Amino acid sequence: MELSDVNALITGGSAGLGKATAKMIIEAGGSAVIAARGKERLRETAEEIGAIPIQCDVSKEKEVIPLVEQTIEELDNYNVLINNAGYGEFARLVNLSASDMEAQLRTNTIGAMMVARESARHFIQQSYGNIVNVSSSSGKRGSKGGTAYSASKFALGGMTECWRTELRPHNIRVMQINPSEVQTNFFENAGQGSRTFNETKLIADDIAQTICSMLALHDRGFITETSVWATNPK
Repeated sequence: MELSDVNALITGGSAGLGKATAKMIIEAGGSAVIAARGKERLRETAEEIGAIPIQCDVSKEKEVIPLVEQTIEELDNYNVLINNAGYGEFARLVNLSASDMEAQLRTNTIGAMMVARESARHFIQQSYGNIVNVSSSSGKRGSKGGTAYSASKFALGGMTECWRTELRPHNIRVMQINPSEVQTNFFENAGQGSRTFNETKLIADDIAQTICSMLALHDRGFITETSVWATNPK
């Protein structure tokens, strides 16, 4: 599809990968609704990049349903979902609480499912759509302390495969991207402290460019899954 034809809902769109992707789509002539929990930063980002802000906590079904309904109303032809909302908290197995595990699954996995479900219903009606699930290299390989986060992202990969099988007959492309470490506020939000910028490591624009390239492929084909790594990080 042409990027100028993209009318996207991007969850987790007020910062990081979501913001960079929304900005790139808008600069290419498309339009974007960005959703996030924090009202003030969401509003500021929307004003900065020209997006439409809708406050939403994707872990709450009562907020997800009106999010997609409002997106359909705001965009002339809603045709792209970028499931990007998510967070990580890291703990060794012996220190991991059930409530922390459940919370990450609720946002990273169940939240993605609910937004995709409501969007897929619309895409099926119009016989066209695109879903891009933002996973992680942690969804392909586990690591110490990553039980909850990796579980949420491995599950996202499984759901992606299921949706792809279900939705292909309706001309809906379901894709997944697995970034390795990207220099955003992810690690700071995860309680692992701020990190000095490293020019050899990935930035949000690298992932945004990849997502846009996946969308820009002619509709006769699609990239089912791709991973992005830094070439030679120092």
